[in-house]
Amino acid sequence: MSSRTCERSRLLELARREQGAVEVTLFWDRGTGSAVVVVWNWSSGGCLQVDVEGARAGYAYAHPYAYAAARGVPASDIARAA
Repeated sequence: MSSRTCERSRLLELARREQGAVEVTLFWDRGTGSAVVVVWNWSSGGCLQVDVEGARAGYAYAHPYAYAAARGVPASDIARAA
């Protein structure tokens, strides 16, 4: 088993939603207890990935662009995934 496979198996998908060409997915890292929100825009190919404290995961999933902006992600990076 490769280390890449081991890393993937640590992530558990908790929620996914789609609106038009945009997909938002919330993952939980079993190893660290942290969360990751990924926004993928299937039309533009833009992707945004934000590490999230476990306690803020629900907010980050519901409002990924606002959460990313509050965490200092450049507006141009956010716009590519919007």
